[in-house]
Amino acid sequence: MTEQEYLDRFRDETPRLRAWGEFVISEINNLLINEHGQTIYERWIKIPPTIRIKNESSLIAKAFILNRGWFSDIYNDITDKVGVRYVVGLTDQISSLTKLIERSDKWSESASKEFDDWKLADPRIFDYQSAHFILTSITPITYNDIEIPTGTKCEIQIRTLLQHAYAELSHDTLYKSNITSEPEVHRLFAKSMALMETTDDMLLRAQTSSLIALANLEEIKTQLKSANKQHLPSTVFSNKPRENDYLIDQLRPLIKENLPEELNSFLTRFSSTIAGRISTRKGTQPLFELEAITLVYYLAKRKRTSLPNYWPFERSILEGVYSDLGIAPPWSID
Repeated sequence: MTEQEYLDRFRDETPRLRAWGEFVISEINNLLINEHGQTIYERWIKIPPTIRIKNESSLIAKAFILNRGWFSDIYNDITDKVGVRYVVGLTDQISSLTKLIERSDKWSESASKEFDDWKLADPRIFDYQSAHFILTSITPITYNDIEIPTGTKCEIQIRTLLQHAYAELSHDTLYKSNITSEPEVHRLFAKSMALMETTDDMLLRAQTSSLIALANLEEIKTQLKSANKQHLPSTVFSNKPRENDYLIDQLRPLIKENLPEELNSFLTRFSSTIAGRISTRKGTQPLFELEAITLVYYLAKRKRTSLPNYWPFERSILEGVYSDLGIAPPWSID
């Protein structure tokens, strides 16, 4: 096959390759949204996925110059004529997205031999934790009025944002320039790779801790709502989730695992007292409109001396809470 014959075949196939890439993006997006919802999709996907049709000069160079016998079939063995890249936030999202893709019955997936060989040969790359594989159509598909035959291939890459930044910069510098033998360049890229690997690990750990804290916050909110409904059925609380969440989060260090029992015990005794005070005060103090205000009353009674250390607002508000319960605030006692 001559270079011109190669290009003619590629140009004839390009509309089908483009359609297959667009179909792959559509299917993956649907898989993620159907499984986790639109909010998770928007949270995970940091760069909107697009298709990439291989540049003709790069294709010819790969097939006829850089091949060096690697491909047994210089046309069919080049599997990245069309590619799709997903850029996510953290490495655990790579694994989750990969599992969704593997469950689809629209294609067969296989490892990218080229990437695997490159990964083993070059320890400098930060991209080793990313996912690179080939999606091959298993039945004829019509998409956007274009017939996509069985066996059409698309390379898919899933990287984190940090991996994407490193891979793009290192590829441009190390592999598209004439300084590949400069030791200082490799040393600096190795240092930056190590730093980004550490950053990725720290971000993943921070996210895990954040999710645990969020689950705990949601549990407390549920317990508060249930207690308020039972003991303060006539009190109307405002729907201000950000303010409510903030107040609860600030007070969380004071909350123990036995909150439901303790809170119900407290409200059994004091609900009639605080119900009227909440209704009166919320007209001038918006904080008393929140579901979490009953938590504040509870902590004022149970954690009288500790509560001011975690209180994020003016003391005058907290002073009113103590007053409603008939107890002196700790700062007024010499």
